Amino acid sequence: MTEPGGITARTALAFLLATWPRRLLLSLVLVAPMVVAAAGGLEPAAPPPRQVQAEAVTDTGAYHVVPRSYFVSERVDAGSLEDGERWVGALAQITNQGSTPISAAVSDETFELPDDVPNDSFANPHEVLRLDTGSRLGAAQPGVTYEVALLWRTTGLEDPPSELTFTMRETAWTQWNIEAGFSSWRATPRSLDVSLPLVDAPAAILEEEDE
Repeated sequence: MTEPGGITARTALAFLLATWPRRLLLSLVLVAPMVVAAAGGLEPAAPPPRQVQAEAVTDTGAYHVVPRSYFVSERVDAGSLEDGERWVGALAQITNQGSTPISAAVSDETFELPDDVPNDSFANPHEVLRLDTGSRLGAAQPGVTYEVALLWRTTGLEDPPSELTFTMRETAWTQWNIEAGFSSWRATPRSLDVSLPLVDAPAAILEEEDE
């Protein structure tokens, strides 16, 4: 029962469907949310980056990381540079806390340069050097701790700031859809920002100066 003059939901729906233009309008109203959802418009937004401090032990998923500092140099012994290029490196301690080796300079998605630093290659480091030997890390072995320089080539940072904010992506052990049975550490929407102070490049990874 309704009060005199009241409009029931059934009456309102019948009114909307009474003509083709109204039916078309109702169809658009019902279909639009499904189109937006299919395009990802209703997915939750990525959370803002969490701030961490230099020298703080940080769990990123694949690694326990102690981010330390950064440097800019043209003398790092990690391959040739093109004209105008230089190396920007993040110094960190990393420990592979998984059960399989991680190729830090190829398949790892943990470390990223700031968006405003020119970098025309992969988002992950071009090279990773060990500070104890000066050699390329290759694969970080499970349970092993390394002091490393994560390296990118850049045409920027001619006048490097006293601090530079790097991003560390939280990663998760993820099975690939395109290859059954294959898994790797993949970046998640969660990230951490760390401001690293500028230091001199470690002597252990520099090319020897000509006499």
